[in-house]
Amino acid sequence: MSKFDFAVSSASRHVEIINESLQLASKSKNPEVKLSRLQLAKDKLHDLKNLIAPYPEITLPTLIDVERDISRLEREFLTSNLSEIADGNMMGQQLEKEGKISEAIATYENLLEQGVDTPFTYRRLAILYRKAKSDDDEIRVLKASLANVPKSNAAHYRWLEERLLKKTT
Repeated sequence: MSKFDFAVSSASRHVEIINESLQLASKSKNPEVKLSRLQLAKDKLHDLKNLIAPYPEITLPTLIDVERDISRLEREFLTSNLSEIADGNMMGQQLEKEGKISEAIATYENLLEQGVDTPFTYRRLAILYRKAKSDDDEIRVLKASLANVPKSNAAHYRWLEERLLKKTT
């Protein structure tokens, strides 16, 4: 396989990865997935440009559209404070791993005060309260989750719903 053929093949695969990543970033309800997939698309786009730079005969007419989509998603994510939510969830997870449960709870509670609608935050907080045998707080979080987590997030919504039913019956 020639260098040119390799570049064409690699460019094609990069385009597939970029498109898949942008689709997942657009559709996902999980802020960590949204941000990581957007970053992957940006990284692969950068790699793609470097890959095809020595080959002017390789043209990608939709490259401008892809760059526009990435910029649009970045603006959308920034205005919806997804990076803050993702950072907060990651910080909560790290605190849990370090055994700093009360700090993790405070971190997740802070996210709830911001009106987060990601099921991860509610789920982790409910689990922490269950482990702490704080039934009232667990029930409060589960009820809040059902009011805030979109039903379209079916698997998580169902888990939260079933957990609340289990706690209240």
